[in-house]
Amino acid sequence: MNKKWTALLLAGAMTATLLTGCGGGGQQGGADPNAASGGDGVVTINYPTFQCGVNTAAPVVAKLVEEFNEQYAGKYQIKLEEVPGDANYVDKIKVQLGTGDLPPVVYGAGYNLLDLALAKDVVVDLTEYVNADPEWKALYSDAALTTNSRDGKIYASSVEGSVVGYFYNKDLFAQAGIQEPAKTWDEFFQQCDKLKAAGITPLAMDTADSAWVTQLWWGAMVATSGDEGLKFMQTMNPTDYNFPAMEEAAEKIQKMLKEYTTLDAIGGKYEHAANNFMSGQAAMIANGPWMIGDFSDTSKTTEDFAEKVGSAIYPDSFVYDAPIQGYFVTKQDDPKVQEAAIEMVKFFTSAHAQQLGLEMQGMVPASSTVEVSAEAKSKYPLLVEFLDQAAGATVRTDNMQATMFSNLLDVVSQELPRLYSGELDAKGFCQALTDAAAKNQ
Repeated sequence: MNKKWTALLLAGAMTATLLTGCGGGGQQGGADPNAASGGDGVVTINYPTFQCGVNTAAPVVAKLVEEFNEQYAGKYQIKLEEVPGDANYVDKIKVQLGTGDLPPVVYGAGYNLLDLALAKDVVVDLTEYVNADPEWKALYSDAALTTNSRDGKIYASSVEGSVVGYFYNKDLFAQAGIQEPAKTWDEFFQQCDKLKAAGITPLAMDTADSAWVTQLWWGAMVATSGDEGLKFMQTMNPTDYNFPAMEEAAEKIQKMLKEYTTLDAIGGKYEHAANNFMSGQAAMIANGPWMIGDFSDTSKTTEDFAEKVGSAIYPDSFVYDAPIQGYFVTKQDDPKVQEAAIEMVKFFTSAHAQQLGLEMQGMVPASSTVEVSAEAKSKYPLLVEFLDQAAGATVRTDNMQATMFSNLLDVVSQELPRLYSGELDAKGFCQALTDAAAKNQ
């Protein structure tokens, strides 16, 4: 997610962290205890984020920061630190977990950062704060509670749901004689062959930055393979990737990388995949509704591109459906910073914030109590179309990236090019993931 998902100069970022007090201004890591509070008494929340630049959520986050700073003027102020690229952001948080110099607010996103932070005992228990605020508590569905709670305690708060399928170019489908999205995986691969025969690249894919787009295709094939694959996809932090359905899906990903995608997919990031789809260089891309806003953004594509795009759930009636792990507050030496951080998380996950994301970018709210407004329906008819399709899906899970151990994100990006080249076969690829997962035991 979001879904998804540009290089960070880590040394420079760490230097910036020290200069700006990005650890929350407490005494952790030797930071100046007064760094977070200016002489005017305003408490600064230094907030690193990958939702910047070309990231689809960047406009929403920028607007929320603007509104928060206006509402809490003279009391709290958020200062953004832009960290382009999801993988760079994850690496940065991991470094800060090691130094104990975490920012006051961390966005768990689809990378299960919450459990990494809980293992270090640096996360604030939000249970009493959520229970004391009926409006905030009402935004937690059962699924959101499961995603953001551990052992009966609430540690995070979600703003966005992750209902994810794929998009296709209707004009390119028509050129290949394809009338509608595939109902089965056999039909899907037949359609890829038809597109290829018509001189059209079937798929926009990636391998870098955890291979968000590619993992969506991969996970969907595993989830629909049978009971063993579905159980795996429903397991948090699975350790064994050596089973037939996973190996068969890896073989198909190898085929997709070799035969059905662009050359720049190998080593390419999400941005490359998105550009290939929106420039008409590929017929399909797996991604969530947050991408819908980009289809009508003329700075990224042509004026009529949105009219060419159709939406679909995956073959065998599958859709990804789970709240995205939310924002959590880290323990700070300065109680004022911690208090400010809680207010930020509450603001960023409020019904207003969820409605804002929906209407600005087509993001699906985490809470079912936030309805798709008439404005959003009018602005994003493709969103309405997709949500109607998703409602009929019979198989649902979270995405693979959200449930795997976080160290596997880099392993996937390292090993996919080797799978493509044939240096690894499907069994070797799955063994590499199993070996990496074992390092967490």
